[in-house]
Amino acid sequence: MNNITFDKIHTQTKQKKLMDMMHLSALACHQIYNTNNPASACPICQSTEFSFYVEKFGFRLDKCHKCQQIFCNPMPNREQLNCYYNGEMGEFENQFFEDSFENRIPIFDYRIKIIQQYLDAGNLLDIGSAIGIFIEALNRANTKLNISCCEPSEDACERLRKRFPKVTLFNDWMQNLPNTAQYDGISLWDTLEHIDQIDTFCTKLFNLLKPGGYWFFSTPNTSSFEWEIAGKDHVQLLPPGHINLFNPNSIKILLNKHDFELIEILTPNGSLDVSYIEKLLAKSTKYDVNIGAFLKEKFKDAEFKDGFIQLISQTKNAGNMLVVARKPK
Repeated sequence: MNNITFDKIHTQTKQKKLMDMMHLSALACHQIYNTNNPASACPICQSTEFSFYVEKFGFRLDKCHKCQQIFCNPMPNREQLNCYYNGEMGEFENQFFEDSFENRIPIFDYRIKIIQQYLDAGNLLDIGSAIGIFIEALNRANTKLNISCCEPSEDACERLRKRFPKVTLFNDWMQNLPNTAQYDGISLWDTLEHIDQIDTFCTKLFNLLKPGGYWFFSTPNTSSFEWEIAGKDHVQLLPPGHINLFNPNSIKILLNKHDFELIEILTPNGSLDVSYIEKLLAKSTKYDVNIGAFLKEKFKDAEFKDGFIQLISQTKNAGNMLVVARKPK
């Protein structure tokens, strides 16, 4: 897999303007009255034991004490979400995807290899297609999959139509699609964190799949190296865009609740984590202590410790040297 770094897939324009655009978009959303009430239980495990985590862009995020899910509370309502995705922020993100298009293809090359281990033909519905980087990667891989796209952003759909005129396209929320089991697979790339009514969403997705159909998805992992170090400063804390943030435990609970069989959870692209943390460390020493705390906790995990032992040995960072020398002829 190619060496995927933060700067390769996040353009300098995005890095410089993201926070300003988020503040402007959030302000527009806050001008719309939110009719949703605060939740009294975690949206994943239904535990009532949760507390305030952080406020970002005027939106409160809580964290569940049981499953560690981070969620917006209250959730933005549909009118606010439409304002966000079909406003300036949506167009800004789509242009950013255009500018980083080729650098993002390798991310999907790996995902396509995983898909082909389970599904090499049939109907695949891609939800949250944005401008279609995944679709382009599928075309280049010459897969036999019949692709449909579901995307609520009007701007993104215009770009999709121009680039992929033959692809079946739904400019709508997935929840509004015909409720028929017609797909052999459904893909959802970095989209689950955007979903507000998560149980309704999963029920609908389950119904759209044929018996034996596969759900392929990616989403931020809040129990990962980069999240443990960045914490409440993490760049992916972006409500009203990111409103449900998961970890492996909460994913397992969600899938089990909706009768999905978990096949595997992978965490590729470690180079992206490291490059992001390097940027944080270059800006401030405040994250140094987090790295120490991360390692201290992870050393309790035998699998992690064994892997770390192998790593320091392979990179010649272990504390004992075995030297082989030779006298030249």
